[in-house]
Amino acid sequence: MKKNIAICIPCYNEIDNIEELYLRICSAIKPCRDYNFSIIFADNSSTDGTKEFIEKISNHDDRIGYINNLSNFGFVRSSANVLIAPDADANIFLLADLQDPPELIPKLIKKWEEGEDHVIFATRKSSKESKILFIFKKIYYSLLSKLSDYKMVRDTTGFGIYDKIVILNLRKVVDSYPFIKGLVCAIGFKWSTIPYVSSERRKGKSKASLSLLVDFGVLGIVTLSRKPMRIINILGFSLGSFSLILSMIVVLTKLLLWNSFAFGLAMLSTSMLFLSGIILFSIGVIGEYIGFINQRSLRLPLVVEGKRINVPKND
Repeated sequence: MKKNIAICIPCYNEIDNIEELYLRICSAIKPCRDYNFSIIFADNSSTDGTKEFIEKISNHDDRIGYINNLSNFGFVRSSANVLIAPDADANIFLLADLQDPPELIPKLIKKWEEGEDHVIFATRKSSKESKILFIFKKIYYSLLSKLSDYKMVRDTTGFGIYDKIVILNLRKVVDSYPFIKGLVCAIGFKWSTIPYVSSERRKGKSKASLSLLVDFGVLGIVTLSRKPMRIINILGFSLGSFSLILSMIVVLTKLLLWNSFAFGLAMLSTSMLFLSGIILFSIGVIGEYIGFINQRSLRLPLVVEGKRINVPKND
């Protein structure tokens, strides 16, 4: 029997890219005759005609599946929902901006079939996007890898192929704001990578605003690591000990040299500003953890779907 592969694509206002993406996917999977493919688009309440185009091609191609989110639930939630929605032997996650090449799909499938890895991630060895942004992403993933309590994949958007066992387990553990690629690594699935060169976005406007990138970056750290909290504890203990010793030295010096030694307003002001900065930074880090704990404790659904058409489901 042929194996079933579901290609899962979140999209929001991608009318400039969606047709080319569809045609390139069709061309890429055409030689893979030993598989049954479904192409699942999850539209995050687009306003530019994206969902109308998806509905149009779904009328002519029975491989097309469609999830229409009732409103814009954001990239993180919509991406997780579309990845775990279809039932297949393996699900492929792909973004709609054409920066990740659909032509890599046959290579991902081949490596998945050949090895024992549960996930094959496509990782960026270089990029044609902004060099500064690419460097910052490299630094972030390096930092995340060092902070994480688990071996972490680097330089990936999540583009890759996920075995059915991964999808079934993700359905059990995902919350309302999941860091999917981090969860895959944390659960302990075997994974490997295929390098590629990322393209620049040629059409449409990027949805990855600075606030989204920062939010996604913080999500990765608070999901995968308690080390920032430990660093705060160590820093607090160290600074407390240092301040106690310094205070004792100052007091003893003042007692021994009462008339000639002055505390100095500059020294006191600098010390207070430094300690205040450390305290505020520490409260901010703790606040991020508490904020994500609160968000997850609400147990909100990933998304609320307005419509779902032709998404493979086992009875």
